[in-house]
Amino acid sequence: MELTATPGNPGHGFFSLNIVASRGCPYRCNWCARPIYGDSFHIRSAESVAEEMRELKDIFGAEHLWFADDLFGIKPRWVLELADAVERRAAALPFKMQSRVNLMSEETAGALKRAGCTEVWMGVESGSQKILDAMDKGTRVEQVPMARENLRRQGVRACFFLQFGFPGETWEHIQKTIQLVRQTRPDDIGVSVSYPLPGTKFYERVREELGAKTQWVDSDDLSMMFRGAYTDQFYRALHDALHAEVETWSPPSGDRLRGPDIAVEKSASATRVRDLWARVSRLEKTCRNPEPTLSSAAV
Repeated sequence: MELTATPGNPGHGFFSLNIVASRGCPYRCNWCARPIYGDSFHIRSAESVAEEMRELKDIFGAEHLWFADDLFGIKPRWVLELADAVERRAAALPFKMQSRVNLMSEETAGALKRAGCTEVWMGVESGSQKILDAMDKGTRVEQVPMARENLRRQGVRACFFLQFGFPGETWEHIQKTIQLVRQTRPDDIGVSVSYPLPGTKFYERVREELGAKTQWVDSDDLSMMFRGAYTDQFYRALHDALHAEVETWSPPSGDRLRGPDIAVEKSASATRVRDLWARVSRLEKTCRNPEPTLSSAAV
């Protein structure tokens, strides 16, 4: 495939390109379709990836990279080799990728920083160990704070994918997720509800309950396709409240606000967040599904 250098993307202010270092994922989360590569996992050599990074930087003028791997950095030794290879070529570019909390050791976080990584998206999913086990996630809740801290020490943004509405999830489980987010203060979050994708164990579990909506286009849709513990209205309110709170943890960008203006905005944001959580509290009582889908592993 031939690439042609193009002007920077006005949407985010820099010229970003995609790159792939590996294919597939060896983990067995029961809701993940792995639609392209399946259970197999193949990885390029660190030297090959570092050389492509150099070419994208020096020849095509890339200013940022997005590693489109299903899961980046599965092998810690490979990440160290990549950092070394990138440094030898002066090929470091800011990049982001997606990984898992159990892979973000102190050593790996340091190597990622050396290679240019600025942002890691991790599938945290839930703050309840029961829900993680029901998902066959293969991670522990206590690994989340450690991963977040290891990345913070390196100045790498730690971002969480969160998933609500999995069968068996209750208000108690949801509160644990909220508490985990507040405890660890990720730099950003992505919130979705559990979507049963054809070909997964999760889909087979709930397929008899699927309603008229059997497909989704965007995870921000937040439309339940089976009988969750709550209606769509509740999950959308939860999404809005949690996002709004996380956004208040980031300082105002640039010189947009100064002095008293910052205090006014903070006060307005705090009020908005309180109102959004008050709405979640009200809807938690009124949007309960009388016959939700249950999971024997989560109750």
